[in-house]
Amino acid sequence: MRKLLITLPIAVALIAAVSILWIFGGRQISSFIDQLKTQEIESKPVHSIAYEGSGDGGSLVIDGDGLFLAPINPHVGSTKDNQLALAHGGKVFAFGPLRSPDVLTTEVSDSDRALLVAKKSFIGWPTQRFYTELNWTKQDHVKLKMIWAIDRNQDEATIRLIRVEISEAAR
Repeated sequence: MRKLLITLPIAVALIAAVSILWIFGGRQISSFIDQLKTQEIESKPVHSIAYEGSGDGGSLVIDGDGLFLAPINPHVGSTKDNQLALAHGGKVFAFGPLRSPDVLTTEVSDSDRALLVAKKSFIGWPTQRFYTELNWTKQDHVKLKMIWAIDRNQDEATIRLIRVEISEAAR
């Protein structure tokens, strides 16, 4: 009986502390866990990519679906050899040759591997956070990884580009 009287208040206090931590820090905890691991929902190959905008900002249109480039706003345009390219952090990733010089659109080369992956948080707070990830690997092993966070609240969604990584080919 004495053990129960000592253990019960400690257990109640622990439950209360965890509850308070979750109420005030749940969103941060969920975001931290998302940086470590997310749950894949769907993965599909990319066939075409286009750019709509004026160089900085705008959106990438991947197989017909537009994804805004804000707030990171990498620069998108054409290279001197007429390829659609994205520049960020002093690195350039060339998607492929433009369909025409007037339109910033290209097809995924057969030698490239481009996937659009839908993911979600393991832990939602208070709504589920979703992610869209573009993973593109060129034949020469140059890689592009872009991640968008999608916060859905009732009928509204906020989409933000949260990461752009361009890795150079291993030597």
